[in-house]
Amino acid sequence: MKFLQTISELKRIKIDLKDKKILSLISDNSRVPLTQIAKKVGLSRDSINYRIKNYEKKGLIQGYRTVVDISKFGYNNYHIFIRLNNLDKEAEKRIISRLSKHAFIRSIIKFNGGFDFEIALIAKTIQDFDTEISLILKDCSGFIQSYEILTLTKTYLSKALPLSFYPTEIPAKISSKEKKELKTDEKDIKILKLISEDATLPLYRIANKVNLSADSIAYRLKNMKDSGLIIKFFPVINFSALCYNMYAILVNIHELNEEKEKVLKEFIETDKNIFWAVKTIGRFNLLFYILVNKIEDLQETLVNLRNTFPKSITNYESLIADEQFKYVYFPSDLF
Repeated sequence: MKFLQTISELKRIKIDLKDKKILSLISDNSRVPLTQIAKKVGLSRDSINYRIKNYEKKGLIQGYRTVVDISKFGYNNYHIFIRLNNLDKEAEKRIISRLSKHAFIRSIIKFNGGFDFEIALIAKTIQDFDTEISLILKDCSGFIQSYEILTLTKTYLSKALPLSFYPTEIPAKISSKEKKELKTDEKDIKILKLISEDATLPLYRIANKVNLSADSIAYRLKNMKDSGLIIKFFPVINFSALCYNMYAILVNIHELNEEKEKVLKEFIETDKNIFWAVKTIGRFNLLFYILVNKIEDLQETLVNLRNTFPKSITNYESLIADEQFKYVYFPSDLF
């Protein structure tokens, strides 16, 4: 999932090749030292710092988040796509306000297309999930036309930016090494709560709040990354300020067996516009997000996908994202 700008008056921002390199590097790791960025970009450390502060000032970067693998705590991920009817602005505000208050809801995105909203939620048991769906339907009562529930089973791709954004070097594939087992304690949870909303928080500030040394914080962060609990640190980028649009694509591929899945993964990893993709259970078995600044790029990805599976795609939906009202990478209210 990605954060979308909610400030309507924000101006379009022009960036150069150096800016693209900087954004690409901090999107791979927002905690990377400025000296390392400076070396790769060919600017001084002060120049890098100035540019990043300028991105933040102009609203291009809306903050920094830590992506946490919530399944490590026993949670399953679900997405529900809702089509509403007879919804005016005031009713929409009321529904969004109600939904945003639920700790189990991680994301609320408004779309234009066959569905009006996508809601990402988590649950530990099927009974919990049933209760949560009932609460969502109650919050939208009187306005629901139809809805689709998808259970997320596998992540194919999760990046902050698509390949098309990288100016020169395409980031190297991260080798899938065996993850270390990790038993978290209260200190780890406190650290996750602190960095979930500010991934660039300095070690000494985390240490002061958790009552540990900076070295201990660094050690714990490394362990959480090595175990896969922390997936990555990345900036919240305002795509619309760069004239990019985000689309959600729901696809059903008939008989998605092991052979087809291998081809699908290769397609997802090499497509220049896709930056997030998951396998799902439901009427659609594939959900992915793309980021484009031209409608032709969207059409290119869809045509290439259909050509890759000429007789297998039985249904698909294309939705353009309008606004994101909530996204929580670590639902601290549940811990």
